[in-house]
Amino acid sequence: MKSKQFLFTLTLLCIVILLAQTSFAQFTLTPPNINATPLPVGSGARALGQGSAFIAVADDATAASWNPGALIQLERPECSVVYSFLSTQQDFDTGSTGLSLGNEAVSRNDLNYASMAYPFRIFGKNMVAALNYQQIYDFHMDLDFNQTSEDTTPPASNINQKIEFESKGGIGALTPALSVLVTPKVSLGVAVNYYTDEFFGDYAWKQTTTGKGIGNLAGTDITTAYDSDTTFKNFQAINLTFGMLWDVWEREEKLLTFGAVYDTPYTADMDRITDFTSVISPLGQSIGHKRDHFEVDYPMSFGAGLGFRYNDALSFSMDVTWADWSEYMQEDENGNKSRPLGGAPSDTEIDDTYAVRFGTEYLIFGQKVIVPVRGGLFYDPRPSLDDPADVYGFSVGSGITFKRFSFDGAYQFRWANDIDGEDFGLSGTSFDLNDHMFLASIIVYF
Repeated sequence: MKSKQFLFTLTLLCIVILLAQTSFAQFTLTPPNINATPLPVGSGARALGQGSAFIAVADDATAASWNPGALIQLERPECSVVYSFLSTQQDFDTGSTGLSLGNEAVSRNDLNYASMAYPFRIFGKNMVAALNYQQIYDFHMDLDFNQTSEDTTPPASNINQKIEFESKGGIGALTPALSVLVTPKVSLGVAVNYYTDEFFGDYAWKQTTTGKGIGNLAGTDITTAYDSDTTFKNFQAINLTFGMLWDVWEREEKLLTFGAVYDTPYTADMDRITDFTSVISPLGQSIGHKRDHFEVDYPMSFGAGLGFRYNDALSFSMDVTWADWSEYMQEDENGNKSRPLGGAPSDTEIDDTYAVRFGTEYLIFGQKVIVPVRGGLFYDPRPSLDDPADVYGFSVGSGITFKRFSFDGAYQFRWANDIDGEDFGLSGTSFDLNDHMFLASIIVYF
């Protein structure tokens, strides 16, 4: 009798270890495959304060990210630093999934932008050269939830787990840019974006998943513990940003400008390193390590905008932007393709996004200072499996400009309802999004 019990326990232990080592993404006790969606980050407090409607305005050094053709408007050398604080809250509706999710919040601060710009003249042409660092995508996210896993396929199991997921990091770019005044009314520019994770850390972004559970497996009471660290590093890519600024019409103080910008698509190379430990007590544990190389196709985008200066104090702007997220795809070293959102199959649709932004600025002139008052509204959908998630927002900003210095601050609030949780591998759930961003910048003129 004892020998039969021993053989049964040994066989069960072998099955559990085999399943855990095969692929933890398919094992019953493994948490869902959660990927943080890349959220584009805008550059500069002045642009943010105007709802990021900046393509046809872009009259500071952040023009390298909005429209490098507009850099020509800089009349003297300058350097700038922009600092950011972001706070995101997601309120989940789990429907009938059995998951337990509530309000999930994450806050972070980072260097948003840094630049040096220098106007000069060569071959009879006015030019401006700039060197910039810009934050492109943010991957911060926190999720804590309970998951009940039940499987009647032998060995039958019923496990309840407490799962914690965290993603941190992002993607930045070092960007040299050049703008040339082609005619008295038209300027062109180009920026080269070098994406890498070697500027401020040893990884691009990192995802950590931990889980603790209790339940029953094949008639045996068990406790479980799961730890997984996935690091995305050695991120390398290059793309180009082309920009144009055209002074369409001018009369006395009034000026109408048109701007256009095109970002080329690019393929990023990176390594994904995963370490995990899965413990099923009293049966045993499984430890795994995997390193693989893969590529991710990021979308091209095109934007156009109008700027209207009514007089020296009052101006308005409007932008429309398209991003080709339908081409957002990843491929591993074995040629297997999938969508980076939730690990969805490659044939899952991701629709393109179209953003619309409006902004205004009013300048109050003092004896030796200028105080701007800014505001903006926007519709800026985020990529999602199938239909884009509708994201709306507004922003306000102000500052003070002296002869040699300029200080600016801006606040942006974004919100969205009923975003599909399938983007994070949480099929059947949805969530509401509230996102707060503060930017503060200082510009020094020489």
